[in-house]
Amino acid sequence: MNKNRTAVALLLMVFAALIGFYVGSWLQAGMQGAILFSMIAGIACVVYTIDNRDR
Repeated sequence: MNKNRTAVALLLMVFAALIGFYVGSWLQAGMQGAILFSMIAGIACVVYTIDNRDR
């Protein structure tokens, strides 16, 4: 079960980075948007994991 959580977290961060890249490209800051969105998703995954440690 732990490997599934890791895979889902990584896929979520990659998906968020792609969205952030396209949003950032629209604002002429592509990589900054990708980094920002993936970091937000990563921090959310860490908080979720800490909150649901007992599962």
